[in-house]
Amino acid sequence: MKRSGIALSLGMLGSVISYSSEAREEIILDDIVVTGTRTETSVKDSPVTISVIDAEDLAKSNDNSVAEILRDVPGITIDDSSIAGLKRLKIRGEAARRGGVLIDGQEITDHTSYGSPILIDPELIERIEVVRGPQSVLYGSKAISGVINIITKKGGDRPLQGTVSSSYNSASNGTTVNALMRGAQDGWEYRLFTGHTKENNRETPSGELSNTGTDNQSFSGYLGYGWDNQKIGVSVDKYELSSGSYISPSTLGTAFSKFDLDMPQRDLQKFAATYDIDNPFDVVSKIHFDTYHQTIDRKFTQNVASGPLIPPLMSYDYSHVDQDTQKTFGFLGQIDWMPHPDHDLITGVQYLRDDLDKSLTRTGTQGILATPVDTYADMEAHMTTTSVYAQDTWYLPSDFALAAGARHYWIESELDELDSNDSGFSLQSGSDDATVGSLTLTYTGLPSTTLRAGYSQGYVYPTLLQSYTGTYFGASSTTRPNPDLKAETSDNFEIGVRYENANFLVDAALFRSQSEDYIASAQCSDVVSVGCSTGESTYVNIDESKAYGAELALEYTIPNTEWTPYVSGSYLRRSYKYRNTDTYETGSPDLSGRFGLRHEKRLWNTVNLTSDLYVRASSRSDEVSESSSGRLSTTQVPGWQTYNLSFNAHFDTFRVGLDLLNLADHAYQTNPDEMEQPGRSFILKVEADF
Repeated sequence: MKRSGIALSLGMLGSVISYSSEAREEIILDDIVVTGTRTETSVKDSPVTISVIDAEDLAKSNDNSVAEILRDVPGITIDDSSIAGLKRLKIRGEAARRGGVLIDGQEITDHTSYGSPILIDPELIERIEVVRGPQSVLYGSKAISGVINIITKKGGDRPLQGTVSSSYNSASNGTTVNALMRGAQDGWEYRLFTGHTKENNRETPSGELSNTGTDNQSFSGYLGYGWDNQKIGVSVDKYELSSGSYISPSTLGTAFSKFDLDMPQRDLQKFAATYDIDNPFDVVSKIHFDTYHQTIDRKFTQNVASGPLIPPLMSYDYSHVDQDTQKTFGFLGQIDWMPHPDHDLITGVQYLRDDLDKSLTRTGTQGILATPVDTYADMEAHMTTTSVYAQDTWYLPSDFALAAGARHYWIESELDELDSNDSGFSLQSGSDDATVGSLTLTYTGLPSTTLRAGYSQGYVYPTLLQSYTGTYFGASSTTRPNPDLKAETSDNFEIGVRYENANFLVDAALFRSQSEDYIASAQCSDVVSVGCSTGESTYVNIDESKAYGAELALEYTIPNTEWTPYVSGSYLRRSYKYRNTDTYETGSPDLSGRFGLRHEKRLWNTVNLTSDLYVRASSRSDEVSESSSGRLSTTQVPGWQTYNLSFNAHFDTFRVGLDLLNLADHAYQTNPDEMEQPGRSFILKVEADF
């Protein structure tokens, strides 16, 4: 930790604008992005903290999951909560469910306690744009911590072209096989993709982690047609995932004598359509419409029994099944205006409807007499969100630009049907309307430099699970819903600087945020709630959550050489306040990042060789949690560092990549929400174009 602390202290100040898990060959602030403003803007002029992982970065990455590709973006941490196949992304320490995940600008809603996993295969992706900080103005509820927008590949530049690839991961004896075919001709474009990833149990320096295997299959198709200044496209996607769950042996024999957990199904099917028209009128630069229908099928199974520390009268032996189907219909319409040469204005309307059909069952015995238990709850609930938004960018004199935006929400939700022998559930409904805003000032009057300062508000409405359905799943006790929950809100302040010349790039930001009515879980003994019994928990609005920190991307290409040293990382302090508890032990490390030395060499004008020697490191991270008895305990994760080496060889139509990971075979865990990481291992990937 002393070595990693010295390295990390080199500069954890700001935010990455363009970065990848294989590090950047070159960071170009003139890249055009759409996520930060919902319209085409260069990275340099974007008023928000945005990171871009482009096609070149993705081509150099040997990882088979989006979460792993984004691992080194400052402010991003991975949460798998014992389920290896269910990796989610946390932005600036916020829970994954508080971040928006988009595929081609369309939101993946997910009414669970854990948030949206990203199932799409990296081989299907053109680029990824990550915005950190509240984006509730442009992207709605669930974007209180930021937005991850994944833009997929469409047609190619020839009538027929494609890519086949395969990789092997020694840490899990895992294999990935993908095939992509696409093309374009006479205004038509198409894409067909299929992929399969199979992971076995993870090998770590401490031994094999049992029941951590995953199986993921992907299917995707796209067809588009463009004429004159118009374009229409339709897409069909299907993802099938199953995964086991690892339980630490230290958990068994104390709190539990049995704890078996599996996720045999987490599937997604989606149909989407888009329509765009460019420059239809003098004062309108673009009109965009998109709509989609999405179905998510989930199933969790759990067998859990009390351990020797549980009094005999409170003992139990349960089997849980948590199964649901969520259907989402979404629509968005946006107009980009040019009302004046000094103004870029966007206006839009968005509608989302989520329908949830959920089934909970608990069977088994409880107490010293092994009294039979057989409870169930079959529920149907829905939520509709209608919102309108606008953002105007005003180009002021003296190289200033002011971006001001606002969104108004109308939300209503309801538990429509209930069939249960559990008195802890009841038919309920709720609604809310709210307005949020943002204001950012940028200055480009200095050579090669952009300065920015901004304020933004965040908003996220409780999920259907938090308000109405609750869950038996995850522990021995039930987590009860709370229909009286308020929406979370936040205020975020941020300043940043971007600078780039021929050899040097720096992108940095400082931020501070404060959230009110933050939604968390608490023991029923601490709150007054109908249907909430001692030993169970429920969702509550805690007093507040605060965070402040800094993020930095820095790289320097040594003149007249092919060597580029770089550093990237973040500093983060987060705290929760609830009643008499005020703690910074929230599971986020203070310091985390990556630094390394990258080299590129071109041979015979046909082979491009890249290598990257780098260190990942983090300070310790502690997290306070509450047991079913109301007792507070702290999970401590020590600081860590790993040494890694990556190679890539690009030929005209062929690529070979090799990652050598955790060379010192260090046993470590990145944060309390992620399992122990692999030991010394390698990833080998081969790819061919046709």
